[in-house]
Order: sequence, then structure tokens, then C-alpha cells
Amino acid sequence: MAEVARKYAVVSLGLSCFTCKSVSNLKIENNEGGCGQVLSHDYLVQTFNFITLCSDDFTVECNSFKFLERHGFDFNKLYAKGLQYYKGCDKEKEENPNIRHVLSSIVEHRKPVVVHNGLLDLVYLYQAFYAELPKKSETFAADLSDMFQCGVYDTKYIAEFHQSVPATYLDYLYTKMQLKNAHREVSGKWHVRVTFPPYPSNLANVDWYPYLQIHSYDSKSDDDGLEVCETFAYHGWCSKGSECGSSHNINKIVIQLQPKGAKKSSSTGRKYSGPKTGSLVHIIQHAVKKEEMENKKRINEDLEPDRKKNKICSIKSGNERNGNDEPGQDHNSDSKSNNQDSKKAGSHKAGYDAFMTGFIFASYIAEKGVLSTKNTSYTADSLGLSEEKNKMYLVGKNIPFLIRTSAYANMSTNHMSKIAKIRKDCMR
Repeated sequence: MAEVARKYAVVSLGLSCFTCKSVSNLKIENNEGGCGQVLSHDYLVQTFNFITLCSDDFTVECNSFKFLERHGFDFNKLYAKGLQYYKGCDKEKEENPNIRHVLSSIVEHRKPVVVHNGLLDLVYLYQAFYAELPKKSETFAADLSDMFQCGVYDTKYIAEFHQSVPATYLDYLYTKMQLKNAHREVSGKWHVRVTFPPYPSNLANVDWYPYLQIHSYDSKSDDDGLEVCETFAYHGWCSKGSECGSSHNINKIVIQLQPKGAKKSSSTGRKYSGPKTGSLVHIIQHAVKKEEMENKKRINEDLEPDRKKNKICSIKSGNERNGNDEPGQDHNSDSKSNNQDSKKAGSHKAGYDAFMTGFIFASYIAEKGVLSTKNTSYTADSLGLSEEKNKMYLVGKNIPFLIRTSAYANMSTNHMSKIAKIRKDCMR
């Protein structure tokens, strides 16, 4: 992995920041004397998609470029407007600010970091934006442990070892967790609600994407007559690609892979479509409307940096992936990006992948039911995630890669020099 990171370049970096704005725990009586409950984690989410151009020489593979082009990646934009960076250790003179400072800022503010199948992402991030990679994996693990002191979480590892799901690729988990989250909401259980900053919809550098597509999906109206591709359904890829004669529709796949009882409910049209007027959920949501309005008033203030906020950073390097009821937002580093071109590739942007990863993790926290107050710090113990912290999924292995210090591996000289500089700047 280290050799790959030294040889190739990062062409896009996705970052999605989840800030916990409130934790609602309300019991409310309805008009018929019954009692309902709202248990929600409310997040403000900001998602960024950086197009990055390596100033060092790097290797290009024809097949990789074809894949990127097929999924709408704009190489003209990369070479004309990509944010330049260099690999390895800091240089004495560098432009300020630059894209390398993004990773340094996350390290400085000690936020939990979430990735999906992210060991290679961490290797790339370290080599591209932090320092020269150490020679030993044990040293790399020790460096990461010191860099991310609030922990790194891998949603691929969590799904494989701590959740009972038939597939664990990103699109499937994201869509599956949306369904589970909606079910928990109408059942009065802990669930996630997300809001986005109120940017004007016509800003050139803000792209909007639907992200609740599964809730408008109707299996009865899906009359393409195609059977689900089993390879794609369980693994998220198919060697035939667009030539495959079976369906790769992620909504269709998630519905078909539902447990029998849930699958029956979906096929009979019983699905989440938002609260109905007069229902218990509607009464509850009406009761908390005042609280939500107050939260929205504070949004502009909350956009300012604040080290004390409960914030999760979800990161995706490279680029890939599907995102109808409400929009997701994606800041593009090109302030004059063409909206139509962006939407063509929107479902395969690193920023959208980062958002999906963050949503999966936030939903998993809600599922745990341990976070019951906004004042709780985002530590592994306070979230009930001690078993999931600092464990990266390894393909084909029944054990994870452990991010930890050990008696047999010291931290690297490059890291100790870099982290000292970051912490010195933090004290100013």
C-alpha cells in the first residue's frame, strides 16, 4: 500500500463534517391520551469535494483513467483548477493556505475520523498531505494512534464484525441504514436527523443532490423486468459492468435483500414516506418544531470553527459512487464549476462517499442508543464504541488492522516532527 501511495496521486478528496446540534429526548401526549416519544440525534452536515493536483511526478494507469472518465470525472478541471499539493514531509517554504492544511486541521482539533474500508485511504492521506510514510506498518499504526487521538472508525469493519447484514459495500450500507433509520423514527427509537447550511441554491460552487431516494422507490412500479445481479448485490461490483443483463439498481437490491418480514412489508407498499397529518409522529414533530426553529436560528453562528463541538469527520480519498425528498450538499473546490457536469458525476464524487460514510456511522451510533445528551463527548467509551475504535478492515482477513502503539514500535521521526509543529501552532 505504501508503494502504491508513493507512486500514484490523489485526484479528489471528500470530507463530510457532522456536528451534533441537539439530542432530543421528549415524551409527548397525543390527542387521544396516548404517549409518544422523540429520540433523535440532530446533525448539521457540511460536505466538501476537493479536486487535487499533485505537483510531483506520478504514475497514471490507462484503466483507472477510463474508469474515472466513465463516471464523469473532469480531467480538464483537474489540470486547470486542481488544488496543488506535494507529497511527503513539509517543505520550508509553502503557499498558505494549501490543501495539506486540511488534514493538519483535523489532527489539530482532535476529531473522530470515519472511513469506509479506509486503510488505503489513510495510507494515501498520510503520504499525500502529512509526511513521508514510515517503513514499517507497526510504526504507521503508532503514528495514526497519536494523530487521531479521538479514534478512527471503519464502517466496513463495523458492518463485517458488528452488524448482521448480507452485504457491506458503501452504497448498500448507506441505503440500508436509511431504511433502518426511518423505521426507528416511526417506532419512537433513537434515530438520526440531518440538516444542511442554508446556502442559496444558485451558488456556483455548491451542488445539490437527492439523498433519500430509497423512500420514493416503489418496487411495483419498477417494471424493467430485470432480475437482480447477484454478484453486484452482494459485492457492489460486477465484471460485466454496464454490459450486464441484470439489474444493478441499489434500491431494488436493498429491498430484495431485506429480511422476509421487512421484504413483505415493502412489497405491499408499506414504506416510510414521512409523517402523516394526525398521526402520532406528526403530533410529536409538531411539538418539537419550536426546538428545531431555534436550532436553525443558531446555524449561522455554528458555521464558525469551534473546537468544543461534537463533530465527526468522514473522509474519502480518490473518487467513486448513488445518491428524493431532500437535497444533500457538496461544496466543490472549483468556484466556477458547471452544475450540469457536476451532477453527471455527482453520485461518484469523493464528497458524496464521505457523506454516505458519515451517515452510516451516525446511524450506527443512534442504533447503539448510548448517546443521550448533547453534552457527551465523542469518545469511544461515551458512545459505546470501544470494540469498534481503531480497527481497519482487511480484505480477506478475519482480523482487522489495529491502530495502536506497542512496545515493539516507536512513532516515526517524520511524524514526531510534524505533530510537534501542529501542536505548537495550536497553542498560539
